[in-house]
Amino acid sequence: MEVNVLFLLFSLLITIFSLISSTKSSSISILGVTPQDENYYQTETIKCRNGSKKFNRAQLNDDFCDCPDGTDEPGTSACPHGKFYCVNVGHLPVSLHSSKVNDGICDCCDGSDEYDGEVKCPNACWEAGKVTRHKLKKKIDIYKEGVTIRKREVERAKQAIAKDKEELLKLKNNEKSLKGLVKKLKAHKEQIEKVEEKERLVKEKEEMMKMAVDGKSDDEQKESSSSTTLDSESNGPSDEPSVDQKDEYENTEGMPTDGSESTEGLLREELGRHVASRWTGEKTEHQVEEVSPNKYNHGDNNEIPESTGDKDHENSDDANHVRKDYEDSTTRLSDIQERIASLTEKLKQDFGMEKEFYFFYDQCFETKQDKYVYKVCPYKDASQEEGYRKTRLGQWEKFENSYGSMLFSNGDGCWNGPGRSLKVKLRCGLKTELTDVNEPSRCEYVALMSTPIHCLEGKLEELERKLESMRSEQLQGGHDEL
Repeated sequence: MEVNVLFLLFSLLITIFSLISSTKSSSISILGVTPQDENYYQTETIKCRNGSKKFNRAQLNDDFCDCPDGTDEPGTSACPHGKFYCVNVGHLPVSLHSSKVNDGICDCCDGSDEYDGEVKCPNACWEAGKVTRHKLKKKIDIYKEGVTIRKREVERAKQAIAKDKEELLKLKNNEKSLKGLVKKLKAHKEQIEKVEEKERLVKEKEEMMKMAVDGKSDDEQKESSSSTTLDSESNGPSDEPSVDQKDEYENTEGMPTDGSESTEGLLREELGRHVASRWTGEKTEHQVEEVSPNKYNHGDNNEIPESTGDKDHENSDDANHVRKDYEDSTTRLSDIQERIASLTEKLKQDFGMEKEFYFFYDQCFETKQDKYVYKVCPYKDASQEEGYRKTRLGQWEKFENSYGSMLFSNGDGCWNGPGRSLKVKLRCGLKTELTDVNEPSRCEYVALMSTPIHCLEGKLEELERKLESMRSEQLQGGHDEL
Protein backbone atom coordinates (compact mmCIF):
# COMPACT_ATOMS: atom_id res chain seq x y z
CA MET A 1 0.00 0.00 0.00
CA GLU A 2 2.77 2.39 0.92
CA VAL A 3 4.64 1.41 -2.23
CA ASN A 4 1.62 2.33 -4.36
CA VAL A 5 1.26 5.71 -2.64
CA LEU A 6 4.96 6.46 -3.18
CA PHE A 7 4.67 5.45 -6.81
CA LEU A 8 1.69 7.76 -7.32
CA LEU A 9 3.48 10.66 -5.69
CA PHE A 10 6.57 10.05 -7.84
CA SER A 11 4.45 9.98 -11.00
CA LEU A 12 2.74 13.23 -10.00
CA LEU A 13 6.09 14.97 -9.46
CA ILE A 14 7.33 13.86 -12.88
CA THR A 15 4.17 15.18 -14.49
CA ILE A 16 4.49 18.56 -12.76
CA PHE A 17 8.17 18.82 -13.72
CA SER A 18 7.32 18.03 -17.34
CA LEU A 19 4.65 20.71 -17.42
CA ILE A 20 7.06 23.27 -15.95
CA SER A 21 9.77 22.31 -18.46
CA SER A 22 7.29 22.47 -21.33
CA THR A 23 6.08 25.92 -20.26
CA LYS A 24 9.64 27.18 -19.88
CA SER A 25 10.62 25.80 -23.29
CA SER A 26 7.56 27.38 -24.89
CA SER A 27 8.38 30.73 -23.26
CA ILE A 28 11.95 30.68 -24.47
CA SER A 29 10.96 29.59 -27.97
CA ILE A 30 9.12 32.86 -28.76
CA LEU A 31 11.68 35.12 -27.11
CA GLY A 32 12.63 38.08 -29.31
CA VAL A 33 9.61 37.73 -31.63
CA THR A 34 7.35 40.70 -32.32
CA PRO A 35 3.66 40.24 -31.41
CA GLN A 36 2.58 40.48 -35.04
CA ASP A 37 5.03 37.70 -36.02
CA GLU A 38 4.08 35.14 -33.34
CA ASN A 39 1.62 33.36 -35.63
CA TYR A 40 4.39 32.82 -38.16
CA TYR A 41 6.13 30.46 -35.71
CA GLN A 42 3.09 28.40 -34.68
CA THR A 43 3.40 25.66 -37.33
CA GLU A 44 5.61 22.62 -36.82
CA THR A 45 7.62 23.31 -39.98
CA ILE A 46 8.68 26.92 -40.54
CA LYS A 47 10.18 28.56 -43.63
CA CYS A 48 13.07 31.00 -43.56
CA ARG A 49 11.70 34.40 -44.57
CA ASN A 50 13.95 34.59 -47.60
CA GLY A 51 12.65 31.20 -48.75
CA SER A 52 16.08 29.56 -48.75
CA LYS A 53 15.39 26.78 -46.19
CA LYS A 54 12.94 25.21 -43.75
CA PHE A 55 13.34 24.31 -40.10
CA ASN A 56 11.17 22.58 -37.51
CA ARG A 57 9.87 24.14 -34.34
CA ALA A 58 12.49 22.37 -32.20
CA GLN A 59 15.20 24.34 -34.06
CA LEU A 60 13.67 27.70 -33.08
CA ASN A 61 16.03 29.62 -30.78
CA ASP A 62 18.34 26.60 -30.35
CA ASP A 63 21.39 28.90 -30.58
CA PHE A 64 22.32 27.49 -34.00
CA CYS A 65 21.79 29.54 -37.15
CA ASP A 66 19.83 27.54 -39.73
CA CYS A 67 18.48 30.47 -41.81
CA PRO A 68 20.93 32.96 -43.37
CA ASP A 69 18.51 35.79 -42.61
CA GLY A 70 18.21 34.78 -38.91
CA THR A 71 14.53 33.74 -39.02
CA ASP A 72 15.12 30.75 -36.76
CA GLU A 73 17.07 32.66 -34.09
CA PRO A 74 15.10 35.79 -33.12
CA GLY A 75 15.98 35.34 -29.44
CA THR A 76 19.69 34.45 -29.64
CA SER A 77 22.90 35.90 -31.03
CA ALA A 78 23.59 32.88 -33.26
CA CYS A 79 22.73 34.61 -36.58
CA PRO A 80 24.69 37.74 -37.58
CA HIS A 81 21.65 39.31 -39.33
CA GLY A 82 19.06 38.56 -36.64
CA LYS A 83 16.87 41.03 -34.72
CA PHE A 84 15.79 40.81 -31.09
CA TYR A 85 12.49 42.38 -30.01
CA CYS A 86 12.31 44.02 -26.58
CA VAL A 87 8.72 44.05 -25.30
CA ASN A 88 9.48 46.75 -22.69
CA VAL A 89 6.07 46.62 -21.01
CA GLY A 90 5.15 50.09 -19.74
CA HIS A 91 7.59 51.77 -22.10
CA LEU A 92 8.27 51.74 -25.84
CA PRO A 93 9.25 48.44 -27.52
CA VAL A 94 12.49 48.38 -29.51
CA SER A 95 14.34 46.00 -31.83
CA LEU A 96 18.02 45.28 -31.22
CA HIS A 97 20.69 43.69 -33.35
CA SER A 98 21.11 40.05 -32.36
CA SER A 99 24.73 40.65 -31.35
CA LYS A 100 23.47 42.55 -28.27
CA VAL A 101 21.69 39.49 -26.87
CA ASN A 102 23.43 38.09 -23.77
CA ASP A 103 26.43 40.38 -24.23
CA GLY A 104 26.52 41.39 -20.56
CA ILE A 105 24.92 44.83 -21.16
CA CYS A 106 21.30 45.64 -20.36
CA ASP A 107 19.93 47.10 -23.59
CA CYS A 108 16.21 46.45 -23.06
CA CYS A 109 14.71 48.41 -20.17
CA ASP A 110 12.89 45.23 -19.10
CA GLY A 111 16.20 43.25 -19.12
CA SER A 112 14.84 40.59 -21.51
CA ASP A 113 17.98 40.68 -23.70
CA GLU A 114 20.10 39.29 -20.84
CA TYR A 115 18.27 36.08 -19.95
CA ASP A 116 21.26 33.71 -19.55
CA GLY A 117 21.71 34.74 -15.90
CA GLU A 118 25.21 36.14 -16.29
CA VAL A 119 23.93 39.67 -15.66
CA LYS A 120 20.89 40.62 -13.60
CA CYS A 121 19.03 43.51 -15.28
CA PRO A 122 16.40 45.35 -13.24
CA ASN A 123 13.14 46.27 -14.98
CA ALA A 124 13.43 50.02 -15.44
CA CYS A 125 10.61 50.36 -17.98
CA TRP A 126 8.11 51.74 -15.49
CA GLU A 127 10.22 54.74 -14.51
CA ALA A 128 11.40 55.34 -18.06
CA GLY A 129 7.82 54.93 -19.27
CA LYS A 130 6.63 57.83 -17.11
CA VAL A 131 8.70 60.33 -19.13
CA THR A 132 7.64 58.73 -22.40
CA ARG A 133 3.98 58.71 -21.46
CA HIS A 134 4.17 62.34 -20.38
CA LYS A 135 5.71 63.36 -23.72
CA LEU A 136 3.13 61.29 -25.55
CA LYS A 137 0.30 63.01 -23.66
CA LYS A 138 1.67 66.42 -24.59
CA LYS A 139 1.99 65.36 -28.21
CA ILE A 140 -1.61 64.12 -28.21
CA ASP A 141 -2.81 67.45 -26.76
CA ILE A 142 -0.99 69.34 -29.55
CA TYR A 143 -2.49 67.03 -32.15
CA LYS A 144 -6.00 67.50 -30.77
CA GLU A 145 -5.77 71.29 -30.98
CA GLY A 146 -3.97 71.08 -34.31
CA VAL A 147 -6.68 68.87 -35.79
CA THR A 148 -9.28 71.48 -34.80
CA ILE A 149 -7.26 74.28 -36.42
CA ARG A 150 -6.72 72.17 -39.53
CA LYS A 151 -10.44 71.53 -39.94
CA ARG A 152 -11.08 75.25 -39.67
CA GLU A 153 -8.38 76.02 -42.26
CA VAL A 154 -9.78 73.41 -44.65
CA GLU A 155 -13.21 75.02 -44.43
CA ARG A 156 -11.72 78.47 -45.02
CA ALA A 157 -9.77 77.15 -47.99
CA LYS A 158 -12.91 75.71 -49.58
CA GLN A 159 -14.71 79.04 -49.20
CA ALA A 160 -11.72 80.95 -50.59
CA ILE A 161 -11.48 78.62 -53.61
CA ALA A 162 -15.19 79.08 -54.35
CA LYS A 163 -14.78 82.84 -54.06
CA ASP A 164 -11.74 82.89 -56.35
CA LYS A 165 -13.53 80.75 -58.93
CA GLU A 166 -16.50 83.11 -58.85
CA GLU A 167 -14.18 86.11 -59.26
CA LEU A 168 -12.43 84.41 -62.18
CA LEU A 169 -15.75 83.84 -63.95
CA LYS A 170 -16.76 87.49 -63.49
CA LEU A 171 -13.38 88.69 -64.70
CA LYS A 172 -13.66 86.61 -67.87
CA ASN A 173 -17.12 88.07 -68.56
CA ASN A 174 -15.79 91.58 -67.92
CA GLU A 175 -12.84 90.89 -70.18
CA LYS A 176 -15.16 89.92 -73.02
CA SER A 177 -17.28 93.06 -72.64
CA LEU A 178 -14.26 95.32 -72.19
CA LYS A 179 -12.60 93.95 -75.32
CA GLY A 180 -15.64 95.03 -77.32
CA LEU A 181 -15.62 98.48 -75.73
CA VAL A 182 -11.89 98.96 -76.35
CA LYS A 183 -12.38 97.97 -79.98
CA LYS A 184 -15.12 100.61 -80.44
CA LEU A 185 -13.12 103.24 -78.57
CA LYS A 186 -10.13 102.55 -80.76
CA ALA A 187 -12.21 102.96 -83.94
CA HIS A 188 -13.75 106.17 -82.54
CA LYS A 189 -10.32 107.54 -81.62
CA GLU A 190 -8.91 106.73 -85.07
CA GLN A 191 -11.83 108.51 -86.77
CA ILE A 192 -11.27 111.59 -84.61
CA GLU A 193 -7.58 111.53 -85.45
CA LYS A 194 -8.40 111.37 -89.15
CA VAL A 195 -10.64 114.46 -88.78
CA GLU A 196 -7.91 116.24 -86.87
CA GLU A 197 -5.35 115.38 -89.52
CA LYS A 198 -7.61 116.72 -92.29
CA GLU A 199 -8.22 119.92 -90.35
CA ARG A 200 -4.51 120.31 -89.81
CA LEU A 201 -3.87 119.99 -93.53
CA VAL A 202 -6.62 122.54 -94.32
CA LYS A 203 -5.14 125.02 -91.85
CA GLU A 204 -1.68 124.51 -93.28
CA LYS A 205 -3.04 125.21 -96.78
CA GLU A 206 -4.90 128.30 -95.58
CA GLU A 207 -1.77 129.61 -93.92
CA MET A 208 0.28 129.00 -97.04
CA MET A 209 -2.35 130.78 -99.18
CA LYS A 210 -2.46 133.73 -96.78
CA MET A 211 1.32 133.94 -96.73
CA ALA A 212 1.34 133.90 -100.55
CA VAL A 213 -1.26 136.71 -100.75
CA ASP A 214 0.51 138.80 -98.13
CA GLY A 215 3.81 138.32 -99.90
CA LYS A 216 2.31 139.35 -103.26
CA SER A 217 0.76 142.50 -101.79
CA ASP A 218 4.06 143.50 -100.21
CA ASP A 219 5.84 143.14 -103.58
CA GLU A 220 3.19 145.22 -105.38
CA GLN A 221 3.34 147.92 -102.74
CA LYS A 222 7.10 148.07 -103.12
CA GLU A 223 6.83 148.29 -106.94
CA SER A 224 4.11 150.96 -106.71
CA SER A 225 6.17 152.97 -104.24
CA SER A 226 9.22 152.73 -106.47
CA SER A 227 7.23 153.82 -109.58
CA THR A 228 5.69 156.78 -107.77
CA THR A 229 9.10 157.90 -106.61
CA LEU A 230 10.46 157.85 -110.16
CA ASP A 231 7.47 159.79 -111.52
CA SER A 232 7.80 162.38 -108.81
CA GLU A 233 11.44 162.88 -109.59
CA SER A 234 10.79 163.40 -113.31
CA ASN A 235 7.59 165.50 -113.20
CA GLY A 236 8.00 167.24 -109.90
CA PRO A 237 5.93 167.09 -106.79
CA SER A 238 2.17 167.12 -107.12
CA ASP A 239 -0.49 166.47 -104.53
CA GLU A 240 -3.35 165.94 -106.97
CA PRO A 241 -3.48 163.43 -109.81
CA SER A 242 -3.71 164.73 -113.34
CA VAL A 243 -6.87 164.58 -115.32
CA ASP A 244 -5.57 161.69 -117.41
CA GLN A 245 -4.73 159.74 -114.26
CA LYS A 246 -8.23 160.28 -112.85
CA ASP A 247 -9.84 159.09 -116.05
CA GLU A 248 -7.64 156.03 -116.12
CA TYR A 249 -8.46 155.16 -112.54
CA GLU A 250 -12.16 155.56 -113.05
CA ASN A 251 -12.13 153.35 -116.13
CA THR A 252 -10.15 150.49 -114.52
CA GLU A 253 -11.53 150.44 -110.95
CA GLY A 254 -12.53 146.92 -109.80
CA MET A 255 -11.11 145.21 -112.93
CA PRO A 256 -7.99 143.04 -112.98
CA THR A 257 -5.29 144.43 -115.21
CA ASP A 258 -3.05 141.32 -115.46
CA GLY A 259 -2.74 137.64 -114.38
CA SER A 260 -1.18 138.43 -111.01
CA GLU A 261 -3.97 140.67 -109.90
CA SER A 262 -6.51 138.03 -111.02
CA THR A 263 -4.81 135.34 -108.88
CA GLU A 264 -4.75 137.66 -105.91
CA GLY A 265 -8.45 138.32 -106.17
CA LEU A 266 -9.30 134.63 -106.39
CA LEU A 267 -7.21 133.82 -103.34
CA ARG A 268 -8.81 136.59 -101.35
CA GLU A 269 -12.24 135.44 -102.44
CA GLU A 270 -11.49 131.82 -101.39
CA LEU A 271 -10.12 132.91 -98.05
CA GLY A 272 -13.13 135.14 -97.47
CA ARG A 273 -15.54 132.31 -98.16
CA HIS A 274 -13.62 129.96 -95.80
CA VAL A 275 -13.51 132.48 -92.97
CA ALA A 276 -17.15 133.29 -93.43
CA SER A 277 -18.04 129.63 -93.34
CA ARG A 278 -16.44 129.31 -89.91
CA TRP A 279 -19.02 131.76 -88.56
CA THR A 280 -22.05 130.83 -90.64
CA GLY A 281 -21.69 127.07 -90.47
CA GLU A 282 -21.55 126.68 -94.26
CA LYS A 283 -19.04 124.19 -95.64
CA THR A 284 -16.46 124.64 -98.31
CA GLU A 285 -14.90 121.93 -100.38
CA HIS A 286 -11.92 121.82 -97.97
CA GLN A 287 -13.93 121.24 -94.78
CA VAL A 288 -14.97 117.87 -93.21
CA GLU A 289 -17.41 116.98 -90.49
CA GLU A 290 -16.15 117.54 -86.93
CA VAL A 291 -16.92 115.74 -83.65
CA SER A 292 -19.42 117.76 -81.67
CA PRO A 293 -18.85 118.08 -77.90
CA ASN A 294 -20.43 115.81 -75.31
CA LYS A 295 -21.67 113.34 -77.91
CA TYR A 296 -19.47 110.40 -76.88
CA ASN A 297 -20.93 107.52 -74.94
CA HIS A 298 -20.12 103.83 -74.28
CA GLY A 299 -23.04 102.53 -76.30
CA ASP A 300 -23.01 100.63 -79.57
CA ASN A 301 -23.03 103.75 -81.76
CA ASN A 302 -19.44 104.78 -82.39
CA GLU A 303 -20.00 106.95 -85.48
CA ILE A 304 -18.67 110.51 -85.63
CA PRO A 305 -21.56 112.98 -85.13
CA GLU A 306 -21.86 115.93 -87.54
CA SER A 307 -20.57 119.37 -86.65
CA THR A 308 -22.99 122.04 -85.48
CA GLY A 309 -20.58 124.88 -86.08
CA ASP A 310 -17.15 126.16 -85.35
CA LYS A 311 -16.50 124.95 -81.80
CA ASP A 312 -12.80 124.13 -81.89
CA HIS A 313 -12.30 124.27 -78.13
CA GLU A 314 -15.24 121.99 -77.37
CA ASN A 315 -14.23 119.59 -80.15
CA SER A 316 -10.72 119.41 -78.69
CA ASP A 317 -12.17 118.54 -75.28
CA ASP A 318 -14.29 115.80 -76.85
CA ALA A 319 -11.28 114.32 -78.63
CA ASN A 320 -9.26 114.33 -75.41
CA HIS A 321 -12.18 112.72 -73.60
CA VAL A 322 -12.26 109.87 -76.13
CA ARG A 323 -8.51 109.37 -75.90
CA LYS A 324 -8.64 109.28 -72.09
CA ASP A 325 -11.49 106.76 -72.11
CA TYR A 326 -9.55 104.59 -74.55
CA GLU A 327 -6.40 104.69 -72.42
CA ASP A 328 -8.33 104.03 -69.19
CA SER A 329 -10.23 101.12 -70.75
CA THR A 330 -7.04 99.64 -72.19
CA THR A 331 -5.34 99.86 -68.79
CA ARG A 332 -8.36 98.29 -67.09
CA LEU A 333 -8.39 95.47 -69.65
CA SER A 334 -4.68 94.83 -69.06
CA ASP A 335 -5.26 94.69 -65.27
CA ILE A 336 -8.15 92.26 -65.68
CA GLN A 337 -6.13 89.99 -67.97
CA GLU A 338 -3.24 90.01 -65.49
CA ARG A 339 -5.59 89.05 -62.65
CA ILE A 340 -7.15 86.29 -64.78
CA ALA A 341 -3.70 84.84 -65.50
CA SER A 342 -2.78 85.00 -61.79
CA LEU A 343 -5.97 83.28 -60.60
CA THR A 344 -5.78 80.66 -63.35
CA GLU A 345 -2.20 79.81 -62.37
CA LYS A 346 -3.15 79.63 -58.68
CA LEU A 347 -6.23 77.44 -59.08
CA LYS A 348 -4.40 74.79 -61.10
CA GLN A 349 -1.94 74.01 -58.26
CA ASP A 350 -2.02 70.88 -56.06
CA PHE A 351 -3.27 72.05 -52.66
CA GLY A 352 -3.71 68.63 -51.03
CA MET A 353 -6.50 66.10 -50.69
CA GLU A 354 -8.75 68.60 -48.88
CA LYS A 355 -7.19 71.78 -50.38
CA GLU A 356 -5.61 72.29 -46.98
CA PHE A 357 -2.51 74.04 -48.38
CA TYR A 358 -4.46 76.72 -50.28
CA PHE A 359 -3.32 79.56 -48.04
CA PHE A 360 0.33 78.53 -48.45
CA TYR A 361 0.25 79.90 -52.02
CA ASP A 362 0.63 83.58 -51.15
CA GLN A 363 2.88 83.14 -48.10
CA CYS A 364 6.60 82.94 -47.38
CA PHE A 365 8.24 81.61 -44.20
CA GLU A 366 11.61 82.67 -42.82
CA THR A 367 14.07 81.51 -40.19
CA LYS A 368 17.50 82.82 -39.23
CA GLN A 369 20.35 80.44 -38.43
CA ASP A 370 23.81 81.80 -37.73
CA LYS A 371 24.53 84.41 -40.44
CA TYR A 372 21.95 83.11 -42.92
CA VAL A 373 18.27 83.89 -43.42
CA TYR A 374 16.36 81.04 -45.04
CA LYS A 375 13.19 81.91 -46.92
CA VAL A 376 10.67 79.35 -48.22
CA CYS A 377 7.77 80.39 -50.45
CA PRO A 378 5.59 77.35 -51.24
CA TYR A 379 4.63 77.06 -54.92
CA LYS A 380 7.35 79.58 -55.80
CA ASP A 381 10.95 79.25 -54.57
CA ALA A 382 13.36 78.95 -51.64
CA SER A 383 16.49 80.95 -50.90
CA GLN A 384 19.40 81.51 -48.54
CA GLU A 385 20.32 85.14 -47.86
CA GLU A 386 23.42 86.66 -46.31
CA GLY A 387 23.31 90.45 -46.32
CA TYR A 388 22.76 91.51 -49.94
CA ARG A 389 23.81 88.14 -51.29
CA LYS A 390 21.02 85.76 -52.25
CA THR A 391 21.43 82.10 -53.19
CA ARG A 392 18.52 80.23 -54.74
CA LEU A 393 18.04 76.86 -53.03
CA GLY A 394 15.47 75.75 -55.58
CA GLN A 395 12.27 76.34 -57.49
CA TRP A 396 9.01 74.77 -56.37
CA GLU A 397 8.60 71.25 -57.74
CA LYS A 398 6.00 69.21 -55.81
CA PHE A 399 4.78 67.60 -52.60
CA GLU A 400 6.24 64.23 -51.60
CA ASN A 401 5.46 61.46 -49.11
CA SER A 402 1.68 61.90 -49.19
CA TYR A 403 1.96 65.66 -48.59
CA GLY A 404 4.45 65.08 -45.81
CA SER A 405 7.22 67.14 -47.42
CA MET A 406 7.77 69.88 -50.00
CA LEU A 407 10.51 69.66 -52.64
CA PHE A 408 12.37 72.60 -54.24
CA SER A 409 14.89 71.78 -56.98
CA ASN A 410 17.08 73.33 -59.71
CA GLY A 411 18.59 75.98 -57.48
CA ASP A 412 21.89 77.77 -58.00
CA GLY A 413 24.72 75.38 -58.79
CA CYS A 414 27.45 74.62 -56.30
CA TRP A 415 31.08 75.11 -57.28
CA ASN A 416 31.92 72.04 -59.37
CA GLY A 417 28.79 70.41 -58.00
CA PRO A 418 25.09 69.86 -58.65
CA GLY A 419 22.29 72.41 -58.46
CA ARG A 420 21.04 73.12 -54.98
CA SER A 421 17.82 71.57 -53.68
CA LEU A 422 15.72 71.79 -50.52
CA LYS A 423 13.34 69.32 -48.90
CA VAL A 424 10.98 70.75 -46.27
CA LYS A 425 9.63 68.08 -43.93
CA LEU A 426 6.29 68.90 -42.35
CA ARG A 427 5.46 68.29 -38.69
CA CYS A 428 2.36 68.88 -36.59
CA GLY A 429 2.43 72.18 -34.71
CA LEU A 430 -0.01 74.84 -33.54
CA LYS A 431 1.47 77.52 -35.82
CA THR A 432 3.28 77.45 -39.14
CA GLU A 433 6.99 78.16 -38.78
CA LEU A 434 10.22 77.15 -40.48
CA THR A 435 12.94 75.61 -38.28
CA ASP A 436 16.12 73.53 -38.28
CA VAL A 437 17.64 74.07 -41.74
CA ASN A 438 20.77 72.01 -42.37
CA GLU A 439 22.84 70.59 -45.21
CA PRO A 440 23.31 66.84 -44.62
CA SER A 441 24.77 66.35 -48.10
CA ARG A 442 26.58 68.80 -50.33
CA CYS A 443 24.12 71.23 -51.92
CA GLU A 444 21.16 69.21 -50.54
CA TYR A 445 19.34 71.10 -47.81
CA VAL A 446 16.72 69.79 -45.39
CA ALA A 447 14.40 71.91 -43.24
CA LEU A 448 11.58 71.24 -40.80
CA MET A 449 8.30 73.14 -40.84
CA SER A 450 5.68 72.80 -38.13
CA THR A 451 2.10 73.56 -39.12
CA PRO A 452 -1.42 72.64 -37.95
CA ILE A 453 -2.11 71.61 -41.55
CA HIS A 454 -0.06 68.46 -40.87
CA CYS A 455 -1.97 67.55 -37.69
CA LEU A 456 -3.80 64.59 -39.18
CA GLU A 457 -6.74 62.97 -37.47
CA GLY A 458 -5.54 59.47 -38.36
CA LYS A 459 -2.19 60.12 -36.67
CA LEU A 460 -3.99 61.41 -33.57
CA GLU A 461 -5.95 58.16 -33.31
CA GLU A 462 -2.72 56.18 -33.66
CA LEU A 463 -1.08 58.12 -30.82
CA GLU A 464 -4.11 57.64 -28.59
CA ARG A 465 -4.04 53.88 -29.18
CA LYS A 466 -0.34 53.83 -28.36
CA LEU A 467 -0.91 55.63 -25.07
CA GLU A 468 -3.79 53.34 -24.18
CA SER A 469 -1.62 50.31 -24.90
CA MET A 470 1.10 51.60 -22.61
CA ARG A 471 -1.42 52.16 -19.84
CA SER A 472 -2.90 48.68 -20.28
CA GLU A 473 0.52 47.05 -20.08
CA GLN A 474 1.26 49.08 -16.98
CA LEU A 475 -1.90 47.89 -15.25
CA GLN A 476 -1.21 44.30 -16.27
CA GLY A 477 2.20 44.56 -14.70
CA GLY A 478 0.65 45.68 -11.41
CA HIS A 479 1.93 49.25 -11.55
CA ASP A 480 -0.21 52.30 -10.92
CA GLU A 481 1.17 55.81 -11.30
CA LEU A 482 -1.46 57.12 -8.88
